[in-house]
Amino acid sequence: MDVRLIGALMLIILLLSGLYFGVNHGSGVQSGDTSGTTSSPDNTATKTTWTTTPQTTTGGVHVTPGTTTSTTSGTRTTLPLTTTTGRPTTTTTTTTTASNTLNGITVTFVVSVPEYTPEGDYVYIAGDFNGWNPGDERYRLKRLPDGRWAIDLTFPYGTVIEFKFTRGSWETVEKGPNGEEISNRRFVFTKAGTYEFTVHNWRDYVESGKEHTVTGNVRTFRMFISQLNDTRRIWVYLPPDYSSSRKRYPVLYMFDGQNLFDNATAFLREWGVDEALEKLYGEKNFSIIVVGIDSGGDRRIDEYAPWVNEKYGRGGLGNATLEFIVKNLKSFIDKQYRTDPEKTGIMGSSLGGLMAFYAGFLYPDVFQYVGAMSPAFWFNPEIYDFVKNASGGPKKIYIDWGTAESQDIISGAEKMVEILKNRGYTERANIRVVIDEGGDHKEYYWGKRFPGAVLWLFG
Repeated sequence: MDVRLIGALMLIILLLSGLYFGVNHGSGVQSGDTSGTTSSPDNTATKTTWTTTPQTTTGGVHVTPGTTTSTTSGTRTTLPLTTTTGRPTTTTTTTTTASNTLNGITVTFVVSVPEYTPEGDYVYIAGDFNGWNPGDERYRLKRLPDGRWAIDLTFPYGTVIEFKFTRGSWETVEKGPNGEEISNRRFVFTKAGTYEFTVHNWRDYVESGKEHTVTGNVRTFRMFISQLNDTRRIWVYLPPDYSSSRKRYPVLYMFDGQNLFDNATAFLREWGVDEALEKLYGEKNFSIIVVGIDSGGDRRIDEYAPWVNEKYGRGGLGNATLEFIVKNLKSFIDKQYRTDPEKTGIMGSSLGGLMAFYAGFLYPDVFQYVGAMSPAFWFNPEIYDFVKNASGGPKKIYIDWGTAESQDIISGAEKMVEILKNRGYTERANIRVVIDEGGDHKEYYWGKRFPGAVLWLFG
């Protein structure tokens, strides 16, 4: 073979070899030195050092209650997600566990709390991912040396969570800079990183001086609930003409009694049931007795769900709660006050709405009227088949929701309305459906819709 041809071939081979090693093993250095972690297939964090330019986004994370949007102050630092082709560096490194893994996106939440936070208390995160359990030990944050608190969370890419921070109960949930109620925080798992949040106040420190706002003839007493092995406060509202007449009155039993009549006892704010009924009496001569039963605080989720939610491991005491109302409380109220036993209703919101529906189809002879505001059917989807297959049902049903609520609430309520129609219920005849434009998952909206609900049910 011609020597010149051989030489040319060798030159081409050398050039190609250089190109290969240059492309696959080149340096490609970017400006700035930082470090992070990548995850191995077994989801363990492996420390890796590289060069890249960190990106910092200021402004915080969008949040919603039930679903209303607001913002929280904070800083989000976007960390490298995977090992780059950049050249390794020997600069000082900082290790973080925030990463993308084969099992999902892992982030670190770092939370600053008020200086007055008790030294011995713990900080928790509660949200829709754990059944809103405010003291779930699985979601207890760890205290950092600088006094802040941190927790690592891993969820599949695109998962959206709603949450709040607590000190172990809803009585110690976080509040805003001026002591106001804040919306549920909202986070979307799309990028690993460290996200900072600020708790401005705790509820038990800013609400201790709330004024009492009871209007009209409202009395309370405590009653032992053998089915739940607990003692609970009971509220009774009597209409303005109760003492001046001898007539008998319809009775409406309502869940979450602490939220109905008095701002001083309400979780966020009272519904204003007493004010609404006083006004209805003056304008329309409408009068009923209302009996409110306080919820069990941290046990509310268990007591207001007929079935155990397997995902969250909560619920299952709903039957015990209703047994107390039907067999003990109602018997006492009917003996103590001038009631009309043939005109009895039950009403609640969220999980209380779920319970009201369950009660109406479990005890249709007891509860002729059912009111469900923003019912949380999603927590116990068994309710759909239960209603479908129930042998009887209440005479009239009121159901509502707001357009600003979560899709779980809206789609669940819409599904139930279809089931009711298939059972023979007809709108404006024995079922009323109200969709509140802009309405959210809050006491304010439930209180606003209360007058129309009771007028339709008992009118």
